[in-house]
Amino acid sequence: MVQHSLIPVLSLYLLLLSLCCSTARAEKTAPSAPLRVGSVKGGHIHPALCRAANGDLLAVYNENGGGGKELLLSRSTDGGKTWTTSQPIPVIKDCSIYPGSLTTLRSGEIVLHWSCYRIKGKRRWRVPQFCTSHDHGVSWSPVTEIPLDDYSNYTCLRHPILELENDRWVCPFYDRTVIYDRTSNSVTPFGDGRNHGMVPLVRTATGTIISGAPQSEAPVPVGKPGNMAYGLRSTDQGQTWQALNNLPYFGVAGYDLNVLKSGDVVLTSILYGVGRDDEWAYELTLSHDEGKTWDTANSVIIYNPGRPIKGRGWPRTVQIDDQTLGTLFYDLDPKQPDGPGVFFVRTPLAALRSDKR
Repeated sequence: MVQHSLIPVLSLYLLLLSLCCSTARAEKTAPSAPLRVGSVKGGHIHPALCRAANGDLLAVYNENGGGGKELLLSRSTDGGKTWTTSQPIPVIKDCSIYPGSLTTLRSGEIVLHWSCYRIKGKRRWRVPQFCTSHDHGVSWSPVTEIPLDDYSNYTCLRHPILELENDRWVCPFYDRTVIYDRTSNSVTPFGDGRNHGMVPLVRTATGTIISGAPQSEAPVPVGKPGNMAYGLRSTDQGQTWQALNNLPYFGVAGYDLNVLKSGDVVLTSILYGVGRDDEWAYELTLSHDEGKTWDTANSVIIYNPGRPIKGRGWPRTVQIDDQTLGTLFYDLDPKQPDGPGVFFVRTPLAALRSDKR
């Protein structure tokens, strides 16, 4: 029999044990606090993110957008918990930069894309370029320019390329969606030739391609909304497409799509203010059936500063390991501690499951 004098002590012990267990569970199912990757100034910061074949995370961004002269790279070797001081990618020269994207190919090679602003008289256009790395982003190849006869001021991309097969990549530029063949250094139309716009394109393990296109064919520049599709889906390599009618409002910075090792697809979306274009929060949602439906009941908000997010943010997500997702974004609010910056949030995949264990 427990003595009456020990009952309060035992009750306190059980309460503390319960609180500790609850805290441990919360840590396993809650996004981390935003970690500053680097400080920036303003403009088109537009970060890109990838996981290298050796497990390192690479973040590339423009410190001073709107024509910055260099792209900065920061690396994390511990799953995004700490980041190196950013350094310029040395092969990019003589370019007023609009940031692009990072892609890790099946071979482990990394492709970094961006576009260069060009001006001649009244004409303005952008030229897409890329370089590659075979050593997880330590060194980079000379720059290659993607050849087009009719560059426009909208020839730029912000999402990873879609690797169809070795050396054949789908490039979702704003003004066209094309296949670039690296062996012949040539460009051909993708699928049925429609323009998806500057949106994510991903392919599942079964070969289904999901497009983040908000419209059935993207106008350039963006005009009055029409032919709304809220996402597209193809099971025949892009020859025909079916409207998903289930992706959220696209907005200026759009959203991100990624296929996970499990086969699930994760959507990184932006929550907007009612009746206004301000971005207020970022949210992760899973699809367990290749984009046909989304598990919105278990969506997780990963960043909500309680005020509009300054600068559009452009959140990008990758899978860090079997248990964790990582999302990179920027926020230019000058009143936050240490001012404008690029940030990273780790989210346990358990946070997106119904059992939350």
